[in-house]
Amino acid sequence: MKNIYLYTGTGAYQAKDIENFFAVFDFEYIRLHESELSELESDGIFIVPGGQIKSYLPAWGENGIKIIKDFVSSGGIYIGICSGAYVAGSYFDGEAGLHFFDQELKHEIHQEIIEVVDELGNRWNLVSENGPDLSDIKADPVLLQDANGKPQALKINFGKGWVYLFASHPEGSIYYNQPPQAFSGAKFFKNFLESL
Repeated sequence: MKNIYLYTGTGAYQAKDIENFFAVFDFEYIRLHESELSELESDGIFIVPGGQIKSYLPAWGENGIKIIKDFVSSGGIYIGICSGAYVAGSYFDGEAGLHFFDQELKHEIHQEIIEVVDELGNRWNLVSENGPDLSDIKADPVLLQDANGKPQALKINFGKGWVYLFASHPEGSIYYNQPPQAFSGAKFFKNFLESL
């Protein structure tokens, strides 16, 4: 399995949900603070969890953004969940983003457990907590969509690498009392990570 890097630096307060998921499903991973982004290796997976969106881009700075973009363009995999998806666009709230796609995602407010369907028709639950609308992003392909046909997870190519965006949380949630071992979205996420 590829090395998994988890952003746990400034603003990444929902990294604890990913770490809880990793503990339940016995995944090994490397925690990265913004000062450690240069440790990303291009054959790895970099997960940017939910958190304080406005903190990420200033914490990374121009150099950190370049490191992340170079990581993906040379073959790495970026997984942006909620906040990690917001910052993957051209801008967020006036700050230059990762620019994996041209759109700027606008902050939305909503909180609920939603049902989604994958490409094979399997149904999963996700925690929808203020995640972006991914409808205008050209996907290759859409991995999960909700009952209204809105993409909740998609894949896009960037250089030699791949970017996976999750509008909603598959990992489970401590706050919403959705432990990974009992949450269907976490089972999807486990299978997804193991397939990369």
